[in-house]
Amino acid sequence: MLYIPISPAALLPLRPIDRFMMDPVANTLAVIVLLAMLASAIAVLIIFLREQPSRLEKLPQWFLPALAVLGLGVAIYLSVVELSHTEAFCGPIGNCNRVQQSKYAYLFGLIPIGLIGVAGYLTILTAWLLSLLGPVKVRAYASLAIWILSWLGMLFSIYLTFLKPFVIGATCAWCLTSAVVMMLLLWSSTGAARIAWRKM
Repeated sequence: MLYIPISPAALLPLRPIDRFMMDPVANTLAVIVLLAMLASAIAVLIIFLREQPSRLEKLPQWFLPALAVLGLGVAIYLSVVELSHTEAFCGPIGNCNRVQQSKYAYLFGLIPIGLIGVAGYLTILTAWLLSLLGPVKVRAYASLAIWILSWLGMLFSIYLTFLKPFVIGATCAWCLTSAVVMMLLLWSSTGAARIAWRKM
């Protein structure tokens, strides 16, 4: 029987930089998106708290639901991939299937992350409808609810986007798309949330 010695270094767990270098192009893109989300979190808080009106208050009404529908489509696709255990179409960069097959594709090891996204985007769309068509007393609360849901979605996206390059070692283009959509939802819901907050 042939004995092949194993280097002690091969038994050590991979360092974050080693995981990053498994796909440097896609993981660099993930880091760029991560930094953009962190910068957006700071900027949105500043805009919300300042007294002057914001340009975000003049965004067209269709912009927010269009983003939510786009995010919903991505979340549905990822849910189908996770639930059917089929391979995702990844495109030219990244490794979606490595991400989808990792333990981080399920919350508490049970709930597919895609399904959480579907629920989140559907809730945002429902709140948007209430902010337009609901009883007058409900509209301001619905606008604030969209903003809070967008915050929760982006904070969760920040966590997941950090995991991809530094823990999983692979990046999913679909997941990055959802993260960018959630970041844009936060931006687009801030103007209405400011107005609603000042009316209360």
